[in-house]
Amino acid sequence: MGVPYRITVRVSEDTMDKLEELVEKFRYENVSDIVRKAIDEFVERNLGKGPVKKIDLELPRKLIEQLGNDVAEGNAVSMDDLIREILREHMSAKINSKFREVSKEHNHS
Repeated sequence: MGVPYRITVRVSEDTMDKLEELVEKFRYENVSDIVRKAIDEFVERNLGKGPVKKIDLELPRKLIEQLGNDVAEGNAVSMDDLIREILREHMSAKINSKFREVSKEHNHS
């Protein structure tokens, strides 16, 4: 069954050129496929239910290269996996620090 709704969007010539480049680079069938995928991802990110929430993260190019090297060296399955692990470690360290602080206060009481 075809897609039941059609919308019209106007974009600049530069944006259209980039979209067509992405069609070739990632072997999409056409620009509409990219737009549908972008809309689906936007809706999921903003209305998604469940235990996982997607966010957009802007990182300096140098850091992205370093993370990419870690992935290439086999330290993680993917960039997303590596970033999740780094955040888990950070939060764990923060929680442990807070726990030690509370324990120290409790022992001094």
